[in-house]
Amino acid sequence: MKLTVLLVCLLVCMTIMCHAQIPDERNPRVNKNLCPNSNGRINPGKNLKINPKYNWNINPVSNAAINPNSNALINPKINTRINPHFNVLLNPLYTLSLNPLTNDNWRGFYVFNKDDDHTGYYVQADQDVMLCFDVKGNWTGYLISTDMKTYNCFDLKDEWTGMYICADSNSGLNLFDKDGEWTGSHAK
Repeated sequence: MKLTVLLVCLLVCMTIMCHAQIPDERNPRVNKNLCPNSNGRINPGKNLKINPKYNWNINPVSNAAINPNSNALINPKINTRINPHFNVLLNPLYTLSLNPLTNDNWRGFYVFNKDDDHTGYYVQADQDVMLCFDVKGNWTGYLISTDMKTYNCFDLKDEWTGMYICADSNSGLNLFDKDGEWTGSHAK
C-alpha cells in the first residue's frame, strides 16, 4: 500500500515537473518577440488597435454585443451550455484531461505577469470556453469568447469579474481590468 502511494506521488511530481518547463517558442523571456515590454506591436500601451480604451469594438463596457450583462448568449448564468458548472465536459473536476498539469496534450496558453513570470494557464475547453488555472494546476475561473475574439473573465461563482482578454495581434492575449487598463498579464 505504501509503495503504491509513493509511486502515485512520484508520477504526479514527474507530471508537474514536465509542465514546469515552458517551451522556448512560447516563453517571452527567451523569445523577445513574445514580450510586450520588448515588442511594441503586442503592447497595448503602444498599439492602440489592441487597446480597448481606444478601440471601442473590443471593450465590453462600450460594446453591448460583447458584454455578458447585455448579451445572454455569452452569459453563463443564462446560457448553461457555456457554464462549466452545468456542462461537465467543460468542468476540470469531472474532465481531468482539461488540467494542464495532468494532460501532456492540453491546448491553450501559458500566462505571464508584466515581468514575464509564469503565473498560470488558459486551457481551451471548447471553441467558446477557456479555463483558467494557476501554476499549481488549481482551477481559478474561466473565460467566455465573444464574436470580437475577446474573452470575458468569470470567477468560480459564475460572476463576470469585469475583466476581459483581448488578442495581442500576434496570437497571444492581454488581460484588461474593468476600466480598460492593461494589467500587464499576457498569455502565449
